[in-house]
Amino acid sequence: LDEAGTLPDKIGSAKRDKITNLKIIGEINGTDLRVIRYMLNRDTGGKLAILDLSEAKIVRGGDYYYYDYEEFYTHDNELGTHAFYGCSGLTSLTLPSGLTSIGSWAFTGCSGLTSLSLPSGLTSIGDQAFHECSGLTSLSLPSGLTSIGNQVFCYCSGLTTLSLPSGITSIGYNAFYGCSGLTSIY
Repeated sequence: LDEAGTLPDKIGSAKRDKITNLKIIGEINGTDLRVIRYMLNRDTGGKLAILDLSEAKIVRGGDYYYYDYEEFYTHDNELGTHAFYGCSGLTSLTLPSGLTSIGSWAFTGCSGLTSLSLPSGLTSIGDQAFHECSGLTSLSLPSGLTSIGNQVFCYCSGLTTLSLPSGITSIGYNAFYGCSGLTSIY
């Protein structure tokens, strides 16, 4: 993308429901994230499953990307609250390298998510961020991570191993509640 907010024009409505793999290079804002969410939604006919944002940068601006009694907008280098909430079609995601935080409920209900690469600069993960991500089997948390929120991995029944960084200072309550497959934490 040459400019944040231009993804809807680049893809167009005719191609939006046909794309299964997408890599975005450049800045994205709420307008772009809203289209990505649409493409990940099986109820609207979206087929997107593999999303690579490794060379993207989330910036403030654009339209709201999610609405739930209030509008949610993007902020610089943050994956906001409800960013991929309920996107069960998402199977693989590589996040932007400059990402510093993941908001609450960011991946709640992403039951199809099996592969996730977290960036090294990530410092915090919000409440229930991975709630009911039953497809995740293992996750390596970056060394700079200092806090994970309440119920962050709640009902991640497929999670069998998890590596926590040595610098972590805060783990929220019920962080691993319902993780019936979890056999080892490092």
